[in-house]
Amino acid sequence: MDPKSACYCHLVQLLRDTSYLLNQTYIVHWNLMGGKFYSIHKLTQEIYEEMQEGLDTVAEHIRSLDISTPMSVEDLNNAQMLDLPESCFDQDGMIRVLATNQNALAESFNMLAEEAEILKDQLTLDLAIERGRAHKKFQWLLKSNLG
Repeated sequence: MDPKSACYCHLVQLLRDTSYLLNQTYIVHWNLMGGKFYSIHKLTQEIYEEMQEGLDTVAEHIRSLDISTPMSVEDLNNAQMLDLPESCFDQDGMIRVLATNQNALAESFNMLAEEAEILKDQLTLDLAIERGRAHKKFQWLLKSNLG
C-alpha cells in the first residue's frame, strides 16, 4: 500500500476506534458503581461530550478527502481497543481500561501525525495533533482517579 493510502486507511481506523471508545465511555458513565461513581460520572460525561464533537470532526475530515466512512455498524465497531471488565463494581478496572484505550488512541493519532507530515498533508496533521492531545488529556484525567 502506498503511503497516502496507508495514512488514510489509518485515519478511517481511528474513526472506528474513537467511536468504540466513545461507546465504552457511555457504558462506564451509565454503569460504574461504588465510591467513585459521582466523580467518574461527571468526568465521563465531560469526555463523551468532547469525543462526540471530535468523532464528527474526524468523519467530516475523512469525507473532505473524498473517502468513505464505515457504512455499517459492524464495520464501525471493528475497533482495536481493549474490552471493559464485565463487572460494574470493578471501578478501577473500568477506569484503567478507559485510560489505557485513551492512551492507545492518543498514540495512534500521533502515528497518524507522522504519516501526514511525510505526505505534507497539513490538515490531517493538524487534526491528528488536536485529537491526540485531547485523548492524552483524557487518559491523564482518568488515571488520576485510580487508587
